[in-house]
Amino acid sequence: MLDQAEVKPTNGHTELPPRAMARSTSELLHDMATLAELQGKLALLDLREGFGKLLVPAGLAIMGAGVGLGAIPIGLMTIALSLEKLTSLSPPVCFAIAFGIGVLLAAILVIPALATLKMGVRMFDRSLAELRRNRQWAKETLKRMGQSGACTAPRSSAGR
Repeated sequence: MLDQAEVKPTNGHTELPPRAMARSTSELLHDMATLAELQGKLALLDLREGFGKLLVPAGLAIMGAGVGLGAIPIGLMTIALSLEKLTSLSPPVCFAIAFGIGVLLAAILVIPALATLKMGVRMFDRSLAELRRNRQWAKETLKRMGQSGACTAPRSSAGR
């Protein structure tokens, strides 16, 4: 071992490059673990907020469907029978008019609710944007560490 060259730091630091690399790597891993933890918390927050935004439109859609499937047929039959008694229209025409009214009412209730639900599906936009930024930061940091590691390789004094 005495015949091996002594490695002296040449970059002005007292820390040897392998130790600096280990420290840099541990700092990077710590930062990445912290980012992963924060990313998880943001995803949970987005999920909670997204469900909050989805509850009212989903409730309206369910109520609209319930009204359309439950109470509306009775009302539509009443309209059809009333049209038959009050006009000279045939029963099939009266029932067709009542059917058209039912479809229109269901559309008035369900279409806006579905449009709102469609917009609410984008509940993880913040989490995904932050994940993209974190991934880019990690890639740039690893690239920078690789480039700086190549520049600060220890030099041996044996060749001098």
